[in-house]
Amino acid sequence: MWTTLSPLIGVGLGGLLQLSGQHFVGRASNRAARRAERLAHLIDFLSAIQEAERVAVDHYHHNAADEQWQARARQIIDKVWVKQKTIHLLCAPDVNEAARSVAFALQRLLREGPDDPGEPKDEKIWAHISPSRREYLDAAHRYLK
Repeated sequence: MWTTLSPLIGVGLGGLLQLSGQHFVGRASNRAARRAERLAHLIDFLSAIQEAERVAVDHYHHNAADEQWQARARQIIDKVWVKQKTIHLLCAPDVNEAARSVAFALQRLLREGPDDPGEPKDEKIWAHISPSRREYLDAAHRYLK
């Protein structure tokens, strides 16, 4: 009887091990794909932040204030907020809060200007954004570890 059951038990165990191996490989592959997707969205948000900083520099350092600049400012703030909401959907709460902090700082900067309106204005703009940007980068870094 054992001679008949041994091959069947071996085949059953082999099949079970193969299925569990495929399951673990599939899960690891899904985790890697989700991580890559999140990383792409975190970088997209960072790119939008950088673009908003350039819009602020154009306005406060280079005195751009025409209708074209205003349209560009509205467009980039909308882009920043859409990307922040995507981070809200995909990432941990601390990453989302850091992204919201940067978005609010940029929105405030574009509406009101840097806290210190003195020269050089480009450096004042970067100083205004730097703390919240650094908080976002640190939160994203911790999240991706």
